[in-house]
Parts: sequence; C-alpha cells; structure tokens
Amino acid sequence: MSFFTFAEGSAMFDTTPIENLFLMEYLSTAPEACLRVYLYARMLALHPELGGGMAETARFLHMDEEAVYQAFAYWERQGLVKRLTDRPPTYALLPLRSEGAGAAPVMEQSYYTYRDYNASMQALFGKNLMDTHDFRVANDWLDVLGYDQDAALRLVQYGIKTSRSKDPKPRGVFDRMNKLAAAWADRGCRTLADVEKVIAEQEDVYPVAKAVIKRFALRRDPTMDEVELVKKWVMAWKLTQEQILDACAETTKASKPSFAYLDAVLKNRMAGDDALWEDLAAVLRELDAAQATPTPDQMQAYAALLAEGFEPECVKLAAIQCHRRKKTRFEDVAWMLRRWGAEGIRTRAAAEAYIQTMQQRAARVREILERCGLERRPTMGDLSMYESWQADHDPALIDYAASCARGMQVPMKYMDKLLEDWKAGGVTTVEAAAARHEAARQGRNPSPQAPAQNPALNYAQRDYRDEDYGDDFFIDLDKYAEKHAGGGDGK
Repeated sequence: MSFFTFAEGSAMFDTTPIENLFLMEYLSTAPEACLRVYLYARMLALHPELGGGMAETARFLHMDEEAVYQAFAYWERQGLVKRLTDRPPTYALLPLRSEGAGAAPVMEQSYYTYRDYNASMQALFGKNLMDTHDFRVANDWLDVLGYDQDAALRLVQYGIKTSRSKDPKPRGVFDRMNKLAAAWADRGCRTLADVEKVIAEQEDVYPVAKAVIKRFALRRDPTMDEVELVKKWVMAWKLTQEQILDACAETTKASKPSFAYLDAVLKNRMAGDDALWEDLAAVLRELDAAQATPTPDQMQAYAALLAEGFEPECVKLAAIQCHRRKKTRFEDVAWMLRRWGAEGIRTRAAAEAYIQTMQQRAARVREILERCGLERRPTMGDLSMYESWQADHDPALIDYAASCARGMQVPMKYMDKLLEDWKAGGVTTVEAAAARHEAARQGRNPSPQAPAQNPALNYAQRDYRDEDYGDDFFIDLDKYAEKHAGGGDGK
C-alpha cells in the first residue's frame, strides 16, 4: 500500500496532470524555481484565460521576470518546452515522449546525449541556472578533452569550493575551470581518480600560493603558472609554507615582486649562491632594470663565465656596453665576453683599455671616410679593414689613398686594392705613391685605377642606419652572431 493517497472525497474535480515520467526523471534534479514555473505553466496551458504573460506569471510566483525567463530557458534545454515567439516570448509545452513506443524525449539531440550529466551539473549550482555557454563548455570537457563524466563533475565541485564568491555563478566557475581543465588534460587527467589526485596536490599547494599572493599585497587569485611554481617548491623541493614566506622578504629588492623572482630566490637559497645571485642581478640591471631577476639558466651561464676567468666587474662593463647598443639579453653579454676572451681580455682594466683603443680607431676611420667623400659612421667592416692597413702603412699614405678613392663606386674597397698594390710595389711614401698612381692613370703601370663604369654596378646602395655602425662601440653583435651562426641561440 502506498504511504500517500487522496483521502476519500478529497480529490479535486479540476486537476493539472503531471506525468509520472516527469516526476521520476526531472523532479529530483530540477531547480526549485524551475519546478514552480513549469507546474504553473502546465496549469496555464489548461486555462489560458488565467495567463497574462511573463510579467503576470512572475508576480503570481513572487519571482523576477528574468528568473521566469531563465526557468523557461532551462525547460527548453530539457526539451519539454518549445519557444514559439521572442517578442513577446511565448512557449508551447512538449510531451515527454514523441510518437512511437520507447522513443526518446523530444529535445535537442546534443543536449539529450548528456541529459543526466547536464542535470547533475546544474544541480551543483542550485538556484543559479546554467546557460547555453556553460553547458557547451561542460560538454566540451567530455567530447574534446576526454574527461569522464564523474571527473568533470568533480572538477566543477572543486571550482565551486575554491571560488572567492559566497554564491558562485556558473559563468565565473566555468570560465575559470575551463583553463584548469585544459591544463590538467595536458597532464593526462581523464578519470575521477586522476582528478582526485591532482586536487589532492592542489589542496596542499593552493593555500600556499594564496598566502604568497597575500604577502605580495595582490588582490587576485594565483594563476595556473604561479600554482605550478608553488607545486615545485612544495612537492619537489619539500619547502614549508613558512620557508617560502620567509623568502618573500628578498623580493623587496625587485621593483615588482613576482613568483618568478621568488623562485630564483628559493633556488639560490637551496644552492647557497646568494652572493652570486646579487652580482648577476647587478649585471642584469645594467641591461634592463625592469628584468633584473636572475633565472636559473642565467645563474648557470654567469657561473660558467666566472669559471673562465672573467671578473664580475668585467661582466658588468660588458652589460653596460650592450645596453648602449640596445642589446638587453644576457646572451648578448656572453657573446661579447667570449670575443674579449679571444683577445685575452678578462679584467675590467683590460676591457676599458680595449674600449678606448676601439673608440680611437673608430674616430680615425671616420676621418678616412670623410676624405673618401662618405658621410656616414664606420661599420665593423671598415674598422677591420683599417686595422689591416694600420699594420703595413704610414697614416699619411692611408690618407693619400683615401683622397685617391674619392668619387669611386666603392671607395673603401678601392683603397684596399690601392694599398695592396703599393705594398707589393714597395711604396712607403706619399711621393712614391703619387708617382705610381699618376703612372697608373696614364696606363704605364698595372696599379689599380678607377674602373670603367660598369652598368651592373649602378645598383641601389644600402640605406645605413645608426645601429649598423660601430662609432664608439666596439663589437657589432648582429654581425658577430651571423659570422658564428650555430652557436648560442643563433641570433
């Protein structure tokens, strides 16, 4: 015998029928507000004279119009209501079963596929209704990311639990957890057991990440990347929350404290390299004050340079020179130091002397260019060419060669050929050079002379920019990188 029946004579003459199938499949999961709207709508369908539209329905049920509208949208997704018009919104109730025994309920097939799953997902939010966007995201976790239904539901439970809101709304939870779902899927999460394992890790890690955020006086939640860093500190390095927060004091040395900075501090504390870290930070400040946080790779590279015999002050001077050329990567400093090392330069004093020599050489080459009729600053090729001339020729002879090259298509190349010819002919004075050059012009000597104008040489010359020239700088990192392609990162 049933525990609940109508008393004798108490059954109402006019009733609103509700199918048992509805009670069995929808009653336990449908939000309360949606049930109220559906039941009232069933009565209105039998007595249309009582219905006065969305506003009257809302007043009768003591609900907002938007809540009534969302309730109808819920039953649309369930396949029990069909929208007929939008302005004003009107609806028609659909039967729970279509024509034919055993047929599926009339509803959108993509929704029906995961009807129970979607209903369970909605139940997690109670009176806060999910919309089409939320259901689409939830279904993508199954179809695209490959989660089991139980795993996806557990993911949302975790999102609701960790939300900062006292009444989490579906859109906020799904937007936040969708990123996490993708990241966890990349780690191989698919089943409920996988998700439970990751959540267990997160519950050990996430409070520490939030404590660091609070110490940094930030008003936000930790990002996924920040949580991954904390996971390394807690799970791999076995650091306690107290040890991590204690290291936060070191981040005051940075203009903007960050998890990356804290990561470097913790790594160096574990390795006992505080002094090394401070020296490298000073080098990086010379390159770019905003990026003065040593990374583990930079620490390793810096230690290798010191092991090769470079003084810390020599490394710092190289960083200053790189910054003048708008080269702000530590790799640029390493390239420059290797170039200095090939010249036997490893101390700051030796580097300063080298810089002064190269500056003087650049000034001298600029004078030569002006004699040639060129109004530009020296390139590294010009400096190298002048260095080869300087070893074999008197300065006055070089100046005379520049005068001879004035008006030539490529003056510096012409000078090089001219000086090479004079060296082969034993010419050491300006007088002898003038005689040989005049003889060449008269055709009595194979000395280089101005070649006939070849149309092929009338090509557009390169438009040089300031950064292409050496001036008072002594290493062209771009050209050096091209010459040594394959080393470093190939820049």
